[in-house]
Amino acid sequence: MGFLLAWVMAAAAVLPAGAQERGITPTEIILGTSAPLSGPAAPWGATARGVEAYLDYINEQGGIHGRTIRFVIRDDGYQPPRAVANVRELVERVGVFGIVGMIGSANAAAVKDYMFRNQVIWMTPAVEQDQWIGNPNIHYLFVTYPNYFQEAKILTRFAVEELGKQRVAVIYQNDQYGMAGLNGVLEALGELGMAPAATVSYELTDSDLSVHALRIAEAQADAVILYATPNHGALAAAALYQLNPRPQILSSFTLADPIMAHLAGEAWNGVIVPAYFPYPGTDAKVDRVLQILVERNPDLAQMAFNALAGVTFIEPMLEGFRRAGPNLTKESFVAAMESIQDWDGELLRGVTFGPGRRQGINSIFLARMENGVPQPLTDWIEYPVEY
Repeated sequence: MGFLLAWVMAAAAVLPAGAQERGITPTEIILGTSAPLSGPAAPWGATARGVEAYLDYINEQGGIHGRTIRFVIRDDGYQPPRAVANVRELVERVGVFGIVGMIGSANAAAVKDYMFRNQVIWMTPAVEQDQWIGNPNIHYLFVTYPNYFQEAKILTRFAVEELGKQRVAVIYQNDQYGMAGLNGVLEALGELGMAPAATVSYELTDSDLSVHALRIAEAQADAVILYATPNHGALAAAALYQLNPRPQILSSFTLADPIMAHLAGEAWNGVIVPAYFPYPGTDAKVDRVLQILVERNPDLAQMAFNALAGVTFIEPMLEGFRRAGPNLTKESFVAAMESIQDWDGELLRGVTFGPGRRQGINSIFLARMENGVPQPLTDWIEYPVEY
């Protein structure tokens, strides 16, 4: 019996590093995502395709510490029940080490307890962040994505203090994403001693927002803060474009992609949007990454900002893999990520994590869209680190 136990222990000692870790083999790291490849948020699905193309490039270079990265994408159509089913499949059947991204605050809210319970590494869910603030379960979560609430405060203050707008309204999606934007606008207006001219919600099932625009006109709003999917954002912009006078639109960065100029046409000219990494055409490193993506998936040229946003989800994770070394486990990965301080990636700038910090970035800048091309308006604007 003693000989058998000694033999088992000796055999275990020569197992490849990480062999017992879900999603890690001697030659592979398995990652996955649930993304809206279809439905009203389908343009945001380019984030997953951007991750896919960039990982193809990393694998072509030999991977990281001898491991290539397999990336499994499942379509959720921007629907929480499908996201839940996808995540369960990715964890329990595919056996992923981590989930990269996930679009939709409602989707993230639906899966977060499962993710935390199963100790799944979660890299940058692209969602509102109230659910992470003060949450004791975020040990395996890392986020390099702007905060909708803080972004909305910045947009509101810019509209009032820089543009001189006095009647600020909001059109927002009736879910966690839209409510985070709405609440940021309301707080900023309250700090400025103002009330909203109108707050107008829409449902994902709405196919016409002209009535919503009429409510903006009746309120005599001179600025509208917009939190919407790409399709609904285009509908809102087109309806607001018909008003006389037209209010200034300031949109969440989620609508910063040039695809909006295609979806909304002339109505998107002059819209002010934030960004959290440099735009293509303004930074050589960003342009190089976009070239890498388009060489591997030419369709991504039409959705450059969204595709690059996907790379911002994955590039800090790749740095974590490099720092963790060959013996990759969940805990060695967490320790590696917590060592990232003021780190510049190809796209992201100044990323910082730590034992008490999971919010990796905290600044944005504003630009005005003209024929799908952003014209920068501000320098970087910082907001609080909250988790």
